[in-house]
Amino acid sequence: MSYLTQLKTFVEVYRSGNITRAASRLHMSQPSVTSHIQAMESIVGKELFIRKARGVEPTPIADDLALQVSSHIDILEQKVASIRSRASTDHGTLHLAGPAEYLSSVAGPTLANLLQADRVNLVVHTGNKADIYGLLKNDVAELAITGSEPESTMYEYQKLDKERLVLVMNRVQGKLIEDREVTASLLNTHKVVAYDEQLPLIRRYFADVFNAKCDSPVAAICPDIRAIASIVTSGVGYSVLPDYLCKRGIKQGELIQLGKPGPENDLYLVWKKGALSNPRVDFAKDVITAFTNLNYLAEYPS
Repeated sequence: MSYLTQLKTFVEVYRSGNITRAASRLHMSQPSVTSHIQAMESIVGKELFIRKARGVEPTPIADDLALQVSSHIDILEQKVASIRSRASTDHGTLHLAGPAEYLSSVAGPTLANLLQADRVNLVVHTGNKADIYGLLKNDVAELAITGSEPESTMYEYQKLDKERLVLVMNRVQGKLIEDREVTASLLNTHKVVAYDEQLPLIRRYFADVFNAKCDSPVAAICPDIRAIASIVTSGVGYSVLPDYLCKRGIKQGELIQLGKPGPENDLYLVWKKGALSNPRVDFAKDVITAFTNLNYLAEYPS
């Protein structure tokens, strides 16, 4: 007897951690999903999930079974979907999540290229790291662009792009010190504009370049990196920004780049395991990665 259907149900419950959510994704009733799990528990002779108030928790046996079978289930799903897509449409709406500054400053041409294929409609969701992964986890978004490598095994990903952190200052103060050696002590005498009170990009730059802490007085907190660039350009202090947000201002003389280039940060395209079984998502993933790589090679030829 084949237990492929039950194994597929098991993998979905394992990944979602919830019988109701798995039933919705599989377009099945909750009793049917429960029946499939019970069948698998009879086959392996052990309990697979512990029922909790808000879902289910996998047992060590379930962890081992998922490790053994989940990738094979995904491959089978993708093969079937690939065959099905040749005889059916992959048109529809794609939901993509990502940081607003990258989507607005860099990803626009890539998304335009995706839309020109006339095979998908696009809904874009923006937010911070927690928002983006929350949209993926709750199946609001099918693909996401993020500056962090996924920590959970429920996701797959591909490197998409890179950004380099750059120290920039308003042109009035910047011109006064651009010929001096830029040190942490020197910068700490100037005001800084930051994303939040933790100074995330600034703190990382100081640690990597100066091996020191930033003690600059904070002129403004602004949870939008695009607005930070605008504030500094208008004559307030300095900040650390991704290169794609400030290279035009530097070229036009509106911003002064100081110090050494900062650390690089990888950007990733992320999706839930099993998501590529949907031909529309698989198609969008291929277009986004291919077009972004072409743009990257054009800007940074080897």
